Amino acid sequence: SGLRRRVQTHPKKGMSDGEMKRSMKALAESIKLKGKVVKGFQRGSKLLGWPTANLDPKAFEGKVDHLGEGVYFGLAKIETDKKVYQTALSIGWNPQFKNKEKTVEAYLVHEFENDFYGEEMRLMIIGHVRGQVAFKDIDTLKDAIRGDVEATVKTLNETQYSRLMDDTFFTES
Repeated sequence: SGLRRRVQTHPKKGMSDGEMKRSMKALAESIKLKGKVVKGFQRGSKLLGWPTANLDPKAFEGKVDHLGEGVYFGLAKIETDKKVYQTALSIGWNPQFKNKEKTVEAYLVHEFENDFYGEEMRLMIIGHVRGQVAFKDIDTLKDAIRGDVEATVKTLNETQYSRLMDDTFFTES
């Protein structure tokens, strides 16, 4: 695909999550993706405590390449659920785990009782949180994810973003 992976290590050993720089910068235009939820590496909930919905690669092929690797904020809806959820998502190769394939993994801010593999997910990518980095250990990564989710919720609660929950993208057939 001509894309090269850039892997950074966490800038300072022992850096706390509170010191991590998060841009929380809106994209010039939101990106809307629609596709099936597929099984990923099963690390989100089991290893990290943050279950993610992996979007079928066919749904984002050629649509997110210009964004580059990173953590983003947005909104998501699962076809069998009427509600739109705030979402922190990762786009890239996850340098912590040295993935071979690019993924789009969304953490929907809600505790779901069941998995929704095979269901359609509508995902609106609204803004950038931070670049992807490899952390010194899993606990530091978990802390960073917690901070990413907190920053996502705080940002998406702002008026200019909260109105996007009513976007026709989430209701059109």
